[in-house]
Amino acid sequence: MKYTIMAICLLTGSITFGECIKELEISGFELLQKSYKFKTAHIETSDNKFVKLTDLNINSIQLYKVQIPEHKFLGDFSRYNRKYIDYYRYSRMGKFLAENNNKFQNLGYETTIVGKSIENRNLYALKPTSFDPNKKTIVMFGRHHGDEGTANWIIEGFINKFLKANETFHTEFQLILYPMVNPDGAEAQSRYNENGRDLNRSWSFDVAKSYDEAKIIHKDLKPYLKNRKNIVAVLDMHGSFSEDFIYRVEDDFINRDFYNHQQNFIDQLARYDLWQGGNYKLSNGHPKMARIVMVKNYGLHALTHETPRDIKKNNSKSRNKTSLMQQGEAVFDVLNDLY
Repeated sequence: MKYTIMAICLLTGSITFGECIKELEISGFELLQKSYKFKTAHIETSDNKFVKLTDLNINSIQLYKVQIPEHKFLGDFSRYNRKYIDYYRYSRMGKFLAENNNKFQNLGYETTIVGKSIENRNLYALKPTSFDPNKKTIVMFGRHHGDEGTANWIIEGFINKFLKANETFHTEFQLILYPMVNPDGAEAQSRYNENGRDLNRSWSFDVAKSYDEAKIIHKDLKPYLKNRKNIVAVLDMHGSFSEDFIYRVEDDFINRDFYNHQQNFIDQLARYDLWQGGNYKLSNGHPKMARIVMVKNYGLHALTHETPRDIKKNNSKSRNKTSLMQQGEAVFDVLNDLY
């Protein structure tokens, strides 16, 4: 039996390995015959959930879409933190937001709870107390995939630079940030939410057809998208298997001008972030990705920022929490320079 392994973010038909996650389209016969190979596999069901192979009755003549996540010391954070840069947990995010609350308020921002996760954790947003439709607006998401913890260290670096920015920046720009879309997945060290959904495959232009936490975030964001002509960038912060890069759409997805606009951001980021170094991957993605919904349905300049999610503490490149935060500062500098 033939099966295809593809990059879920690239959605090509070629045999390769994904930088975000491994995705396969495989027959039930193959799954049953070689189940030992797929012991961590999650199978997509008709209601867009991903369930463990062992929890599904497999039909041998059916084709299945499969994701194979990798976990490092699943649920054992102490063991994980001894080997890798500290795993960024939900409690850390709450503490960071609380510690900076006065600074946010002084700049005219507030941290709000826009809803609850499936397991009743807060879904936070950082937004202007009085939104100005005429200001250049930056939208940022973090942690659609719960196990991609490095994304939040980068967001902290971005926010630290944002808080120190001069008056000119704050006169011209405003920020809408959803720092942790999937807190339940973060605490479970899982890509998926508590309902087994990949939240970066759960968006729809029709909010009612979005799912779970993605639906809550989309509903909260929707009113601001009415003024999308002033939204200069949408950044979705993720973690890859092994490298730093940016996901952007192909040149014929919108038009060449749009393609060049995205390339300008990537080229400028290369000046500030040596880890990214201008590395990018062309991907028209999944139609229910946040990035693709923002590009296709709203015409927004949306990119996915990828950094390795599991970085060993003793690494040859001296990467650490500080260097991750510096990557967030680099993103800030690019936005400030370009727009």
